Amino acid sequence: MRGDMRDYFPKNLRLLCSYHSSVSQVARQLRMNRQQIMKYLAGAAHPSARSMRRLCDFFGVDEHEILMPDDQFRDIVRLKPGLPLNSGLTPPLLSALLKAAAGQINQLKSYEGYYYEFRYSFTTPRLVLKSLLHIQEDNGLMMYKSIERLRDQRAPANQDGVTTSGVDVFKYTGILLMIGHRIHMLDQEGVLGQELSHMILFPPYRNRICTLNGMKMGVTATAAHEPVASRVVLEKIGRSVDLRATMQRCGLYGPHDDGVPPSVLCYLGQHGGSDPILFRSEAVSQS
Repeated sequence: MRGDMRDYFPKNLRLLCSYHSSVSQVARQLRMNRQQIMKYLAGAAHPSARSMRRLCDFFGVDEHEILMPDDQFRDIVRLKPGLPLNSGLTPPLLSALLKAAAGQINQLKSYEGYYYEFRYSFTTPRLVLKSLLHIQEDNGLMMYKSIERLRDQRAPANQDGVTTSGVDVFKYTGILLMIGHRIHMLDQEGVLGQELSHMILFPPYRNRICTLNGMKMGVTATAAHEPVASRVVLEKIGRSVDLRATMQRCGLYGPHDDGVPPSVLCYLGQHGGSDPILFRSEAVSQS
């Protein structure tokens, strides 16, 4: 092994350990001698092939990566501050996915901005739900937030233009990454944390992003929490918007209302011209 490659190892190991509360914690979880790890960090010793494999497996990196120049290695392991690459609570698969997401920032930059999300409502399937979604970089990952307002836009409004019917608001936070030439967006409901949803979208085949089409799977907002899936369209609005005015346009629409573009309605599709394409899964009682 070249001497310069050995020189990078202590710096890279220090970076990896910084994602944990202490070197002692790393040593305990690795079941290695703390003093030995301190020697690695100081450059006074280099791990054997077996110890190197244990270190790399624990932190979720490859041996050739941990021997890279420290500036290149830092780019590889760019994750949210304070999030261990592979602690006892972070399975290796999740660490690998997060590392992949961090490495796709430049590739996904073009998706930053605000979008309207259109799909048939999981809870009120004959109405189209129009919600707001914002994609932006956050601590080295491409993240997004979305807000759903389950307000029927056909309901009467008061003198201020606000509908008089009740409004249920749901907020979601998620992560965006590219796998298998498809955009995957996974999020969690932000108040109770009892809902996950997953969108898989086709990337655009042009430089300018106008719409993203695909499929979304989640659960209904009812007590039954039935698994359900539908087609979905994201329509890009821009990198900055008037949030108040934009949110006023969000809510539940009839399929042929002005708030739903005909091209969007065509993609969402309908069965036999009446029922929307919505796939539900019901629980089966066990006898």
